Amino acid sequence: MNQRPLAPQASALSDLRHAPMDSEPVLPAIISRQEVSVKLKVVLTSGLFGLSFSPEADVKLVHLIQPNRVFLNLEAKNLEEAIRLLVPLVVRDKPQVDQMRLIDEVLGRERLVSTIVGRGFALPHARSDEVSELTIGVGIFPEGLENPTPDGKPVKAVFLLLEPKRVSKLYLKTLGVLARLARMEGILSKLVSAKDPDQYIETIKETDLVVTERLCAGDIARSTEPAYLGMTLKQVADLFFRNDILTLPVLNTAEKVVGVVRCSDLLHAAMPEYARMIGGLRFLSEFEPFDRFLHEEDRMPVDSVMTKDYIEVEETASIVEVTSLLLHHKENALVVTKEGSYLGMISLRDIITKVMRT
Repeated sequence: MNQRPLAPQASALSDLRHAPMDSEPVLPAIISRQEVSVKLKVVLTSGLFGLSFSPEADVKLVHLIQPNRVFLNLEAKNLEEAIRLLVPLVVRDKPQVDQMRLIDEVLGRERLVSTIVGRGFALPHARSDEVSELTIGVGIFPEGLENPTPDGKPVKAVFLLLEPKRVSKLYLKTLGVLARLARMEGILSKLVSAKDPDQYIETIKETDLVVTERLCAGDIARSTEPAYLGMTLKQVADLFFRNDILTLPVLNTAEKVVGVVRCSDLLHAAMPEYARMIGGLRFLSEFEPFDRFLHEEDRMPVDSVMTKDYIEVEETASIVEVTSLLLHHKENALVVTKEGSYLGMISLRDIITKVMRT
């Protein structure tokens, strides 16, 4: 693997704040009625910056979900109906909330990019002036919703997140941790089979998932279906179509990433070699290169067009580092791994839709 080196600016980006010369002060914070100790880690830096600190807050996911906002055995035809049903239930203890406006805001966000993440989960969310704190509601739809999903599995668990209109690390991180929850093997069946909200909460507790202040690559990585060595370009083209992404990872039988294939690689394979060296190609019929490609794509392996020159980061990499690497190397997407094995992909579009426009 020819992994790209770290962008020079990535390691220089940090948020330093000045603090008194104290040795590990503790500040109380109230998050969704749960008291959390926020430890301030004092870091000795160079003379110009002096002493600085960065807050590290760890909150268990179970502490952000209240039993009175867990609703089991609901019925809805699709995600829009589910949202229209779930929002009033979640904010029923807040009479001052304009429920219709809140529903419109959640549906408006849903129309930008679907929040169906696959494996039976959907994470609709919105920032709104109608709420004053992070509010999470859960709806279980045992019969499933009719919406198309990335993996063909019907949505049965809907997590609704409502947050005031501000940039909140807790909000973004919670979305990321819920995406991790969705990737846990067997978790959906346990949540759907819960007999009451308390059993549901206990199931969440058993996952021991923690929401931290730091938003990482693993939190927004998309579980993109990978290509494998030996696949034909026809199979790869189908993967591009299904995954709606411009770069796909290529894995070996050990589930290790050995390269990537880009849409541009397929187009290069379709165009004749001389076409890349000369400008005027009016003498070619309109679809001649593509006709040739369509006749040969069943016989061309992905190995012949993939590149081993790609960017790879561990799931713990910061979003700032990921963004910096993509911009520095002028790439559209990079590979995210967990302990060396493939986890997912992050594209520039993912950063915009999951961080900047969340």
